[in-house]
Amino acid sequence: MNEPCPLLPSIDRPIVASEVNALGKDRGPAFYELSLKYAQSQWCAGVPAQAMLQVNRALACALPGSEPVLERLPLPYRVMAWLMMHRQEGQFIGNPRRHFQHLATRMVEPNKELRTWRAWACWYLAKGLLPEDEFPPDMKQIREEGVVEPTFAMIATKLLELSPADDELRWREAIQEAGIKIPVSPEVRIEVAADDDLLIVRDLAHAIWPRVYPAIISVAQIDYMLRQRYELPVLREDVARGVVYALIRRGEDAVGYIGIEPRAEDVFLHKLYLVPEVAGQGLGASALQWVEGQALSRGLGAIRLVVNKRNVQAIRAYRRARFEFERDVVTDIGEGFVMDDFAMVRRLDRE
Repeated sequence: MNEPCPLLPSIDRPIVASEVNALGKDRGPAFYELSLKYAQSQWCAGVPAQAMLQVNRALACALPGSEPVLERLPLPYRVMAWLMMHRQEGQFIGNPRRHFQHLATRMVEPNKELRTWRAWACWYLAKGLLPEDEFPPDMKQIREEGVVEPTFAMIATKLLELSPADDELRWREAIQEAGIKIPVSPEVRIEVAADDDLLIVRDLAHAIWPRVYPAIISVAQIDYMLRQRYELPVLREDVARGVVYALIRRGEDAVGYIGIEPRAEDVFLHKLYLVPEVAGQGLGASALQWVEGQALSRGLGAIRLVVNKRNVQAIRAYRRARFEFERDVVTDIGEGFVMDDFAMVRRLDRE
């Protein structure tokens, strides 16, 4: 049904599961190559989800890197990306993003740690290639089990540390070939906003919210909340009651803003927003480090926030920054609109 994948080995007949199973517990070069041949067979048969499972079985092999088979058939990260990119309409692919999340967090021996990070590497490819609204993460597992989705840098570091072969290089090749943007560490400055800067905060909010939130809340609610929270008199009232606003700058450009409220025991993070063009470049992490510094400088022991349950990108960033779920919060904000949020907390070491 499908033309052969050019990155998988050629086959002259269909491969069947019993051929792979006949190798038993062997996870050497023969198993590696046969798994990839079986993946080709499954792809050609029009079952890409099964083909990806066989590619993943090949990645279960901890080959030292000197085997001739790896010269002919490099570690198959490019294959995994290719299968996702060339999936045919109507052919079942499952949810690779969720599959690799589950695989990475439920891995067992042998070679558990290496295989865990290979699964996260494949998850990163799925995250970069597949639309999140169609292939969402498992937010229930993230919340209940405290799963932290890793960054590019975390995965790269672990592959370099654990791999007996060239995982990190082959993974980067797949990312580049797939056109997934690799994040770079930008120069970022965070400056407490003066009164005149509140105009910039307002303008950024009106530029960011209509681009980021339509998939999360309605356009009518976006318009209402912008009027409710970002008119200049409202921002000045916030400052008068103790809210500190800050601008996030990359170079000379203001690309986001923060709003925090120091309280008796903690800092409440009211706002942290970035223009979509800088998402995934480390600015959010820098902003959260700034918030932590503000809390510690005041001798406060925690940072708290609420985040919309459907804002998976923000939740991912907060989990990476070691925020934990506290409770569900449902708030009536007027005019028939309701916010359905998670309350989250990060407790700080003040020593």
